[in-house]
Amino acid sequence: MSNSSPRGNTFAVTTLGCKVNQADSEAIGEQMSAAGFEQRDFNEVADIYIVNTCTVTHLGDRSSRQLIAQAHRRHPDALLVVTGCYAELNPKAVAALPGVDLVVGNTAKDTLVDTIKQRLFTTEPDTAETSNNKPAPRGRSLPVLPLDTQHIGSDTELTFLPAEPEPQPENPSGLAPFYHTPEAPVEPAHNRIFSRTRVQMKVQDGCDNRCTYCIVPYVRGKSRSRSIESVVEHVRRKVRAGYQEIVLTGIHLGDYHPDPEEKQDLGDLISALLKETEIPRIRVSSLEPEDFRLEWLELWENPRMCRHFHLPMQSGSDAILRRMARRYNSERYRTIVTTAKRLIPGVAISTDIITGFPGETDEDFELTYQMAKELEFAKTHVFRFSPRQGTAAARMKGHIKENIKKERSARLLELNEEHSRLFRERFLGETVDVLIEQYKHGCWEGLTDNYIRVELHDLPETTDDWQHKLVKARLLHLVDDGVYGQYVE
Repeated sequence: MSNSSPRGNTFAVTTLGCKVNQADSEAIGEQMSAAGFEQRDFNEVADIYIVNTCTVTHLGDRSSRQLIAQAHRRHPDALLVVTGCYAELNPKAVAALPGVDLVVGNTAKDTLVDTIKQRLFTTEPDTAETSNNKPAPRGRSLPVLPLDTQHIGSDTELTFLPAEPEPQPENPSGLAPFYHTPEAPVEPAHNRIFSRTRVQMKVQDGCDNRCTYCIVPYVRGKSRSRSIESVVEHVRRKVRAGYQEIVLTGIHLGDYHPDPEEKQDLGDLISALLKETEIPRIRVSSLEPEDFRLEWLELWENPRMCRHFHLPMQSGSDAILRRMARRYNSERYRTIVTTAKRLIPGVAISTDIITGFPGETDEDFELTYQMAKELEFAKTHVFRFSPRQGTAAARMKGHIKENIKKERSARLLELNEEHSRLFRERFLGETVDVLIEQYKHGCWEGLTDNYIRVELHDLPETTDDWQHKLVKARLLHLVDDGVYGQYVE
């Protein structure tokens, strides 16, 4: 089969959900481009639409259906391909949606591009003119691909290229999160992303845990990891392409174990990247407290490591953590956070908290509130529990009334506003490195290594584009959820 597509074959990809899904979409986009297809923005007319879906809660299902419908309305004759967690969990329902041509589960994403090419190029004899071959009519046959042993988290021949979660948290950040969380807000990424600022590097996929509120393990499969050698080589390629930062992502990143004997872990991967690559910044996404090894913190003595951890707390009550089937207790969590703050000056620690989990008493909530108050997170994403069909938590007794959830959420939100402000104020007057990401609302914006958003209004007009550049800035005063900075020569 030819690697070049027919003239005019354009494609567009949109992504819902976590950073792991975003990494998958970037890989799909690269493979499509390598096959000769031309990428368009999802909001433009294209010959092929690929919708990479999320299903963490019903909000994800609904958002996925809306994007599928949008693509079908925009170009009814386009090839409409649906992949991702919603496609994995409920392929028949997805296949029945108007306009859907192909349904590809997570475990078959590696073969998605070949499947698209086969669908476009397969020929069959015409009943009226058997001497001529015509393209097979796409129609609406709604095939569902069988599950496949290949996956983007494995060591298959998959390349990555440059190119940002359910229910919406009570306090969504203006920045796209660098972590996966089962309760993270769904934000579709429509645009083609080919910046050389950072790349999502998926090194692990799947999850062997069974938290009672989470459906992710059922749609992502068992935990598996990419080899250290493979990751190192990919990062070297990104350095040659001009990238400034990589984000190590995974559904259960702390469960990274690339060899059969599971002797190597995330610390070994980071050590290899620091020794064998020259990437200026290395950031890790969400880490579960039960996996976190305190000896990893020594790696953050290297200034190339971004001083930012996302550690989902979920609850400060050990009773609720047990009901959630979380594999740690509040004391272990407290030890990780306090040790990280002691060993890494200026570290930003963000977290998730679910309030209103079934059976959460006033005393349980107060334990959560007091623990959050004590630990002073740089950012807390607050979620009111909502049951997800198919999870154990949805069948539990003791569901909390909505007005109580709202009251508890409001207290946590107020605490988050105070702590977020105090964290940013600590750095006023300091000169820091800022990785410029975009020009927005009349100024350049970027991130510090410890995840502070910085606005710069005075960058010299000596270059056409400051994007992707690491610059120094003096932090002057707070603005919205960020800091106003002054460029330092």
